[in-house]
Amino acid sequence: MNIAVLNHYASTPEMGSAETRHFELAKRFVKEGHKVDIYIGDFSHLIGKRWSETFGWSFSKDGVDFIVVETREYIGNSLSRLLSSIDYYRNGRKKIVQRNYDVIIASSPHPFSWSLGWYYVKKKGGRFFIEIRDVWPDDLVELGSLSYRHPVSKLFDHMCKKYYPKADGIISLVPDLSKHFNRLKVRPKNFIYIPNGVDLKIFEDPEPCPIVDELFSKVPADKIKVVYAGSIVEHKGIKEFIGTLSKVSKSLRDLFVFLFVGPSQADYLVSVKETAKDLQNVFFFDPVPKRCVPYLLQKADVLLFTLSQTVMDHPAVSSYKVVDYMASGKPVLCVDIENLPFKKTKGAVFFREGNLEEALRKILDENPSEFGKRNREYVERERDWDRLYEKLRSFVLS
Repeated sequence: MNIAVLNHYASTPEMGSAETRHFELAKRFVKEGHKVDIYIGDFSHLIGKRWSETFGWSFSKDGVDFIVVETREYIGNSLSRLLSSIDYYRNGRKKIVQRNYDVIIASSPHPFSWSLGWYYVKKKGGRFFIEIRDVWPDDLVELGSLSYRHPVSKLFDHMCKKYYPKADGIISLVPDLSKHFNRLKVRPKNFIYIPNGVDLKIFEDPEPCPIVDELFSKVPADKIKVVYAGSIVEHKGIKEFIGTLSKVSKSLRDLFVFLFVGPSQADYLVSVKETAKDLQNVFFFDPVPKRCVPYLLQKADVLLFTLSQTVMDHPAVSSYKVVDYMASGKPVLCVDIENLPFKKTKGAVFFREGNLEEALRKILDENPSEFGKRNREYVERERDWDRLYEKLRSFVLS
């Protein structure tokens, strides 16, 4: 089978972006004799550079072919980002019709990938699958970024109503989209939940990374090392956590050192550092390559998961950070929000604004390794990429 995956933001592990889902699934298709092309936008805020300048307009990785579509640069959630999404559709058309595919998997968050996929199917045929990674505009409304009356929300709603009924199936990274479908008054032909997964083998004996060793050399060696690995952006709740940490008694707080490792929004990072200016045990570092994440997590004593309070039904259910944390088998210090995956596994020490001190003492006084064991068992059972691939293969090729 010839398969095209349309994902503006798809990436490879060495580029440092978390968006490796489709590469992981595609290389498993290739291993079984299928051919997979992944169409990516030339510019992505997740890597902050142009693919074409590094790899040209096409390249291969582990048998998976990447085709780069010309898109403009943008900053933040601006008009230029919307126009970049439209570029992906307009400029992708002349590339995709030059090839022949049996299956098209068109992945959000922006719905212009669906437009591109349907354009191909109308022209040349094939099976058409929509993948919903972020539920737009619903997620943006729940985060307070938009209202349903906003023109962008209305555009997204229109495209959902247009393309969902056309799809042979919908692949979702969220377990239940009934509220979303009911609001739109649409019924998909077929639906499957396939969350993000993890390659468990890379966590069993992580390859050492000098960049990680250098990072740890810059913090006190005799402290309990609490590591946050992920984006340092507003809705992740990092500023709130540091504000709460500053209220913990100094004698307890100083037994720990907190490392925040990941890409950041520049203005938000300035604000976070201002909140942490009186704390001598809080450090910020640039992201490490994806291949170094298992080693980074291994060297931590405790992993930190923060998130702003949310009304979302399934917060962080397909977060790469969550499954990486779980696969590491390390204890987790986690914000106390209902329906987080760590609630399902009972695999974390939970904290709220008023009890962080109690949570830190629990880490000191008890053996939290059992939490890490529960998480590891869960991902072995539910989130291994090989298992998830089998589900996807059956869904799109049957």
